[in-house]
Amino acid sequence: MSASALISAIDTSSGAFLIVAIIGTIAFATSGVMAAAEAGMDWLGAAVLAVVVAIGGGTLRDLLIGNTPVGWIDDQWPVWVSLITAAVGIVVLRVRPDANPTRHVPYLLADAVGLGSFAVLGTSIALESGTSAFVAVLMGVITGVGGGVIRDILTNTQPMVLVGQVYAVAALIGSLAHVGLDAATSREEVIVWVPMAVVVAVRAVAIRLDLHLPRTSKN
Repeated sequence: MSASALISAIDTSSGAFLIVAIIGTIAFATSGVMAAAEAGMDWLGAAVLAVVVAIGGGTLRDLLIGNTPVGWIDDQWPVWVSLITAAVGIVVLRVRPDANPTRHVPYLLADAVGLGSFAVLGTSIALESGTSAFVAVLMGVITGVGGGVIRDILTNTQPMVLVGQVYAVAALIGSLAHVGLDAATSREEVIVWVPMAVVVAVRAVAIRLDLHLPRTSKN
């Protein structure tokens, strides 16, 4: 079954997954535009980064579990949503110079929402494709962190997932919560929104308290 067919099957049972997909796409595209502005990229660079960040994690997930062609090939709405988000972001940054991307609260919030949305969506799509719960959790993490890793690499920034940030761990907790709730209840709003909120909350607490994972070296 193709990735687009899987997403369609999920969405016909509940609009919650479609809403999550749209929220995640807008959030990650926004973080891509803000990162591009901070890195001094031009408009084209911002648009490209917005799209790549929004579809990167899902593309990697689909390739790993054999859902080909990948979702955005058959159903291009994530690309269009990303481009529209990029256009709006560029206009805002031009009209409102005080909307400084180096003020990290909006950037981190957009990234956290994107992380939570895509971790839940990635886990759900993997489960629908017939993977084990273990693999589904891994696919949720990959879907969540993949776009952010690509964004950081393209902007010549150390990926948050590799420098002690509670980032992949937040996606892992959310993916585990989704698998557990999926087995415990059939209420879609609980299965979708609770794990997403958990990811955002974990990221918020980690940022607020400046929590980091232990480094391999004390230096």
